[in-house]
Amino acid sequence: STLALSLAPNDVRENQIQFALERGIPATLGILATKRLPYPSRSFELAHCSRCRIDWLQRGGILLLELDRLLRPGGHFVYSSPEAYASDPENRRIWTAMSDLLKRMCWRVVAKKDQSVIWAQPKW
Repeated sequence: STLALSLAPNDVRENQIQFALERGIPATLGILATKRLPYPSRSFELAHCSRCRIDWLQRGGILLLELDRLLRPGGHFVYSSPEAYASDPENRRIWTAMSDLLKRMCWRVVAKKDQSVIWAQPKW
């Protein structure tokens, strides 16, 4: 089985966190992720953020760096954002900056469709 972490923004998605926790899936709100999360390094094989509106670029990309710490080598980050974000210029800028940062971290895209993407962390 795969050990996954579910992430959600601190807004109306609190029910997403409750849903995950009720099913035994570790979960956290994005707002809590501004500090080191209470999980050991390399704890998860997969992180997921559905209809994601977390600001992954805040404080120099600290949330993506924390996600990098939590995922095992070769782990995956499944990210999807609302379709409405596709045509919004500010959200396109955020998407581009987020993609650029993940590329600099040596992550690669393994699948992409519309506003959903699966990134893979390096296996080293």
